[in-house]
Amino acid sequence: MKKKDSELFKPLVDTAEKYLRDYCDGRQVNDAKAKIALRVLSVYRQILKVEKEREQIKSEWQKLIAGMAEMKKITAGKAKKKSKPRPS
Repeated sequence: MKKKDSELFKPLVDTAEKYLRDYCDGRQVNDAKAKIALRVLSVYRQILKVEKEREQIKSEWQKLIAGMAEMKKITAGKAKKKSKPRPS
């Protein structure tokens, strides 16, 4: 089973969050590393947003396919009823 991007990114995000916590508490002082950690979190938020949109699109697509299948059943049933010859 394929892992989601957010799951693959999670260890890096955990490290970035820890570094930023330490940076804000004064235990770390490297500004460049703090900027990179912020970028990591920003990209992670974007990944989560895209995954959520993908889920919504997939759900909408499945509803659309189910609706089209139902329409096909209805129209096929009507066509069968019309094609029966009438007894004379």
